[in-house]
Amino acid sequence: MAQRIRRNRTFNVVLIAAFCIGILLGVKFLSTIVAREKLEELRALAKRLLERPVRIEMQRPEKGPAAPAQPKPPDELLVDDFDVGLTSGLAQQRKNRLGSFQGTFSMRPSFAVITKSSEVRRGTHGQSLVIDYRKEAGWCGWYTLLNGVDVTPYNTLSFWVKGEKGGEKFEIGLSDERMQNLEMDAFFLGCATSFIPGGYVTKEWKEVKVPLARASSELNLSRMGSLVFWLKYGGEGRIYVEDVKFKNDPEISKVEEYNAPQAQRDPQHPRALWVWKIDPVLNVKQRQDLFELCRRTGIAVVYLFFPEFSEPPPADYFQALAEYLKESHGLGIKVEALTGNPVWSLAENHQLCLNWIGFFLDYNKQKPAEERIDGVSLDVEPYLTAEWEKDKGRIKADYLQLLGKCRELIDSYNQGFRLGIAIPFFYDKEDGGNFERSILNYVDYLALMDYYDTPKDIIERARFHIDLAEEMKKKVVIGFETQDLVEMNQGKRRNTFIEEGWEEMERRLDIVKQEFSSKTSFEGFAIHHYDSYKLMTRGKNVPTKERPDNYLIKAPYRASNIAIDGKLDDWPAGSGYPVNEKRYVVYGGGAWKGPQDLSYTFYSQWDEDTLYAAVEVADDAVIQQKTGADMWEGDHAEVWLDMQLEADRTEAVNSEEDFQIGFSPGDFSKLPPEAYIWTPPLPDTLHYNDLIAVASSKTAAGYIIEARLPKEVLFYFTDNPQAGLQKGMQLGIMVDVGDMDDKAHPMKLLMSTSEGRIWGDPTTFGVLELE
Repeated sequence: MAQRIRRNRTFNVVLIAAFCIGILLGVKFLSTIVAREKLEELRALAKRLLERPVRIEMQRPEKGPAAPAQPKPPDELLVDDFDVGLTSGLAQQRKNRLGSFQGTFSMRPSFAVITKSSEVRRGTHGQSLVIDYRKEAGWCGWYTLLNGVDVTPYNTLSFWVKGEKGGEKFEIGLSDERMQNLEMDAFFLGCATSFIPGGYVTKEWKEVKVPLARASSELNLSRMGSLVFWLKYGGEGRIYVEDVKFKNDPEISKVEEYNAPQAQRDPQHPRALWVWKIDPVLNVKQRQDLFELCRRTGIAVVYLFFPEFSEPPPADYFQALAEYLKESHGLGIKVEALTGNPVWSLAENHQLCLNWIGFFLDYNKQKPAEERIDGVSLDVEPYLTAEWEKDKGRIKADYLQLLGKCRELIDSYNQGFRLGIAIPFFYDKEDGGNFERSILNYVDYLALMDYYDTPKDIIERARFHIDLAEEMKKKVVIGFETQDLVEMNQGKRRNTFIEEGWEEMERRLDIVKQEFSSKTSFEGFAIHHYDSYKLMTRGKNVPTKERPDNYLIKAPYRASNIAIDGKLDDWPAGSGYPVNEKRYVVYGGGAWKGPQDLSYTFYSQWDEDTLYAAVEVADDAVIQQKTGADMWEGDHAEVWLDMQLEADRTEAVNSEEDFQIGFSPGDFSKLPPEAYIWTPPLPDTLHYNDLIAVASSKTAAGYIIEARLPKEVLFYFTDNPQAGLQKGMQLGIMVDVGDMDDKAHPMKLLMSTSEGRIWGDPTTFGVLELE
C-alpha cells in the first residue's frame, strides 16, 4: 500500500537533502546551498538517511535575539469545507481552504473518484465532498495537502462523514512536510470507525475526532504535509465528507486517556515489548512516549530494533545510547537489542550476526552497568529462507551452528548478557521436538510467537514449549499479536487481539497466566508490537456495519423433550424454512443441477434448557468420509448462531457468543453422525460432544439430521450461562448445507439460508425468534 502525493518544490528538496547530510556528518547546519546538478543524488541520499532506524537529530542553533510576538492562532484551522475549487483538472484548480490542493490516488483495478454535492450536505448551503471508490487489488484513496501549516496549537483533527449505505470503512493518515517532500507514506492514525460515536459510519452525519497526540512523536506538527484517507477494506461504496479542520476539543484527551492500554506490572512474570520502527535512542519525544506506554502497561523488557551497522555510528550516538539505557534502567526497564534476518541462518552469513552481537558486547565493555545493553533478541527465522523446503536438514544444522557460535561469543565476554530467540509454535513438530531441544541448549529463553486470541488456543500451542523449557531449566516468553493481520494479509482474526481491545485481551491473558503460573519456565508475555499496541482501544475494535433485515425463522415452543432419532415425527408439519432455489447457492452455482441435487428444509424448536434443530436434505449422492473439523469436505450441515444478537447487532465478525456448529450425517455404516464446533474455541473441560445429541437417518431423497443443543454449551461465554432460553428471544441464525458428489474432491457446492452470506460475518445472518 503506497500513495505517492508529489509536490515539485525544488528549493525544499535541496534543503531537506542538505539537512540529512548535516545529520550524517554531525554538523550544526549547512552554510551553503548545494549545486542544482546534485539535486537528485542528494534527494535519494536524504530519503535513505531519513528511513534508517539510527538517525542523529540536528543540533539546535545558538539562541539569538528574542523573536517578535506571534499572533494568536485561530480557534479552529479550516482545511476544507469543499465550497471552493474543482475536483478535477490542474492542481491549482483543485484548491482547498489552505491554498493547496486535493486529489485521489489509486493502483488499478482499484480506483477512487471525487465529486462535490450541493444536495447531500450538513447545512442549508455549501457542498460536501463525494468519494466513490472500488477497492480490489492494488490501493486507492483521497488526499488533501496541508501546505506546511502549524497544527501544534490544536489537539484534534475533526471532520464529518456519512455513508451511502452505512458500514463503510477507511483509514486515516497524516504526513508532515518532510515526509511529503520525500514521497514517504503517511503515518497511520487508525480506522475512522475508532473515532466515531457508536463505532461505525452510518447514513447520518457523524463527527470523526482524531487525537493528534497519536502522531505527536512521529510527525513534525509545526510543518504539516498531507491528510490521507486509505480506502482499503474491499468492495465499493460512497462516502460524503464535510468540514475538515484542526481544533481543540476539551474531551479528546480524556477519551484518549481512558482508551489507552493499561496493565499491572508483574515482577514474577515481566512483560516484554517488541519495538521495531521508532528510535528512542535519538528521538527524545519517542523515548518519552515509549517510557509512558511502559509505565501504563507494566512493560519491564523492551526488544529494541537496531540495524546492521555497516559503519560505526558517530560518537554522539554512543552518548545518546548510554543516556537512553541509563534512563530505561532507572525506570526498571531492561533493553535487549532486536533484529531479524532469515539469511543469517545460512553458514556463509554467520559472521554478519556475530559482528552485530559483537558491537553491543564491545560497547558494554566501555560502560558501567546502568548504561549497558542487557542482551540480544534474535528474530532469525530459518524457515523463511528459500532453502528451508529444499534442504531443511542442512538449514537446521546451519542454524544450530549459528546459535552455538553466538553462545560462545557471548560467554567469552562474561557480562551476564542474555541470548533469546523468537520461534514459531510449530517447532514442536520438527524432529519430534528435538530441533527445539537442541535450540534450548544454546539460548536463555524462547520468545514463542503464539499468535492466537483465545486462552484455549494460546495454551494448547504453548504447552509443549513450556514443558520442554521446564525440563531444561530455560525460559519461555509467550508472544501475542496486536496488529491488524487481516488487513495486512498475514493472518486471520483469531491470530490477533486487535478486535477484542486491550481490556478483553487482559482478561484472556490472565487465564493463560493462571494455567502456567506454577511453571518456573513461564517468564511472562511479549507484545507484538509497539506501534499497534499503543493504538489499541479499551473496547472492541471490530468491523461494524448496519445490519439489514435479512429473514425471519420462527421456532415454536416444545413442552416435552424431542426424541433425537433422525426422524421428523416430533416436528410440526409446515413449520420448516425451505431452501430450494438457485438464489440460495452461495458457492458452486454452476454445479447446481436443481433441488434434487441439493435442497433442504430447516426446523427449530425450543424449551428453557435446549434449542432443537433438524434439517431434511435432498441430495442425490450422499458422501461423507471425514470427521471432526474436516467434515466440511463431505455432505454436512452447519448451523451458525449469534447468542447475543442485540449486544453485537452491528459487529461484522464472530464474537465469543457466535457459534459455527457442524453436523455430519455420517456414512450410515461405520461412520456415526457427529457435531463439531469450529467457533468459538471451547475449553476441553466442557466436553461438548457429551452434551450435544445428534442423530441421522437415510431417506429416499437424501438424509435427515436431528440435534439437541443444551444451554450449557450455547450460553457458555455469556454473563449468565444458566439463564436459558425465553419466549420472544431473538438469536442470529444462518444454516448452510454442503454437497459432495465426488470422493476425490471436497465440497462441490454450498447452499445457505443467507443469500448474502459472508463467512464469519453475523450481520449476514437472519433472525431466529422463539415463539
